Amino acid sequence: MRLQRLLISFGCALALFGTTASPVMAATTTDAALQPTVSQKVNRPIHLDGAENARDMGGYKTKSGRYVKRGRLLRADSLDKLTTLDGTRLTQDWHLKQIVDLRTADQIKKKPDALIEGVNYLQASVLGTRSNYDNDDAGMYKDMAFKPAAKRSYHRLLTLVAQQKKGSLLFHCSHGMDRTGTAAAILYTILGVSRKDIQRDYLLSNTQLGVTWAKPALLNQFFNDVQSQYGSMSNYIHKGLKITPAQERAIRANYLTVRK
Repeated sequence: MRLQRLLISFGCALALFGTTASPVMAATTTDAALQPTVSQKVNRPIHLDGAENARDMGGYKTKSGRYVKRGRLLRADSLDKLTTLDGTRLTQDWHLKQIVDLRTADQIKKKPDALIEGVNYLQASVLGTRSNYDNDDAGMYKDMAFKPAAKRSYHRLLTLVAQQKKGSLLFHCSHGMDRTGTAAAILYTILGVSRKDIQRDYLLSNTQLGVTWAKPALLNQFFNDVQSQYGSMSNYIHKGLKITPAQERAIRANYLTVRK
């Protein structure tokens, strides 16, 4: 899949020079099974000039009957191309207070986030110093479950989420798909969102980017690997990520509401 992404990027570059790319390099693909329909009620998109894969995580009904609050938890792809107007939109319309960058230090150095006045930043690399997995997606997803850097990254993100009482928190990686997707899956699990809806949120990256890179099998592998080693996601969150029951309760109190 890493190679496919490079080929698609190359295809886009050829298009700029009026050169026709082969079908495998097409910039946009469609697949109804892998590209859920965008909704304004759940996971509503955040329209920015400098990011394609930004959205609100709110709106889902949880197993407790409550709903994930809208406008509090945001996810996105790289923010290095944000415009001044984008920054204004995020702070004024979305009340953004905190950004957590899940990329490696090298990726951040090459494409640093555009700074937004009044917003706090935290770097918490999920993959440590490694960012190139070539076509080893299975290996990458296993690292995103068990690598010490990954567990530290999720711990730092969830700790901030538990502490955030007002405004919104946004976390992102490069495409807003893999590292961001697993972090979102963990958060949604704590909040009580169903696996079906977690998968929908994950696959919306395909819809927003016009690709089919995110695959249900990869997300399922993440859950299955965790289940195999820890027995449950709950054990993984407590024992693997070192998140306390009090922090979990704080996350639910901060981001769930009885109102639809």
